[in-house]
Amino acid sequence: MPTNDLTPLQPAQRAPDLRTLLDSHARLQAGFYISGCDTAPDGGHWLWSRHIAEFGLNVGIGVRDGAWLRAQAERRSRAAVALAADMAQARDLCVALNAAPVAAMAWMWRALTPADAGAAEADIAVSDRPAADEDFLGVMARQSANPAVNAATMEGYGPALREAEGRPGIHVRHLTLWAGGEPVACASIHAEAGLAGLYNVAVAAPHQRRGLGRRITMRAIHEAAGLGCTGLLLQCVPGGHVERLYAALGFSRVARPLLLALR
Repeated sequence: MPTNDLTPLQPAQRAPDLRTLLDSHARLQAGFYISGCDTAPDGGHWLWSRHIAEFGLNVGIGVRDGAWLRAQAERRSRAAVALAADMAQARDLCVALNAAPVAAMAWMWRALTPADAGAAEADIAVSDRPAADEDFLGVMARQSANPAVNAATMEGYGPALREAEGRPGIHVRHLTLWAGGEPVACASIHAEAGLAGLYNVAVAAPHQRRGLGRRITMRAIHEAAGLGCTGLLLQCVPGGHVERLYAALGFSRVARPLLLALR
């Protein structure tokens, strides 16, 4: 459970296993994107989001009772989706739950040291309030050149970020990079007990391919290290340019779970 003090994890260089990362992610995002965690009769859990319908935020973890998972998903008007840690578990769960793979995820990890902490930068605003401000949201709402994509993104993420509530022991930093008098990039850090999660990395579409994503990510790394964290986790689509960017900044893929949709 979260604590009020940021106690470093030991050893700093060892990446947690997937279950530990999932448990940490659920705590870090409680009251933000994750609205609840329901316990299944078989001991598994179903994470769900009130605002956002994405599979990765409405997912069964360790659940083998397909009827229960379907009922929970239907009650929240969500698709019934389960997470498999790897291909071997995916094959097993596809049979047990009558499911099929629909997406893969890359979980990445970077060890942090005090040397990763950095000084404040005049053109990057930092907020420690749980809810994101309108400048931050303005970047999130312009990260695609397609207005329809932006509208769909903000339909769920906008209310979740505006209504986010803090939790004891969870330290939040929303970062907004400014250029030319406007907010152009953003990122969020959620930290607890020496571990931090990187979320909401976005660059406004007119300002992409200028190194701003790299810069805001580096600032987020500095913030996490400044909070005393010894590790930083994130999720991204595997195998693309985003994963390559994070790899260039010192992150390593430590898990590639699959999302399975129940038929």
